[in-house]
Amino acid sequence: MQIQRVEIKGEGFAIPGVMITPRKVIGAAVIAHGYGGCKEEQLGLAWRVAEQGLVACAIDLRGHGEHRLPLDENVLDDMEAAVDFCRKFGRVVAIGHSLGGRLAMMSGADNAIGVSPPTDRTYSEKTQETLRKLRHNKVRADRENKVFDILKEMPEWQRDDRRTLIVYGSRDVPEIVAACDELRKNGANAVRIEGALHGDTYLMEAAYVSIARQLEEWFDIERPFTDR
Repeated sequence: MQIQRVEIKGEGFAIPGVMITPRKVIGAAVIAHGYGGCKEEQLGLAWRVAEQGLVACAIDLRGHGEHRLPLDENVLDDMEAAVDFCRKFGRVVAIGHSLGGRLAMMSGADNAIGVSPPTDRTYSEKTQETLRKLRHNKVRADRENKVFDILKEMPEWQRDDRRTLIVYGSRDVPEIVAACDELRKNGANAVRIEGALHGDTYLMEAAYVSIARQLEEWFDIERPFTDR
């Protein structure tokens, strides 16, 4: 596999990324981190996805990593620009953790995987305070609660089980557990990873396997990832 840095051009902005290209390409995946994260956090997941034959492009969202713009309400534009960039490789799946997961599910990608996605618009003061303490120091934004303002203003997510997979942890953020448990109870395409916290769901082997199986179905992968 080939690993290289890329700079994806948007309208008036550039998105830093790391792209992993397998020898035989059957499609592409845009992979986005969560609030306070960066593309480097997602390279393990990107590698596993690339093993299945997808060009895996891990990106920095604005306000994070090497992206020069501060976090703002146009953050979905980063995901959309990366999805458009990857269409030259074929079918595109957007995969994201936390904020990145919500963006993946809102994007125009052919398919989407949200890992611990915040689907609600409002969050308790305790949740907000925890995020400020643990993650805000890694984000460039004009105020500490910016991400919650962004989530509040996002359009409501429209459930589509044929297009979307949700993966979340049993020890995730309380609001995320409650919302995803309810979706799963009602038959949504959602997988609960027992013992997983919000910050490590995308690192769990059970999550990798769930994502791999879904990609096998969407991309008609002949040799199952789980049999390698």
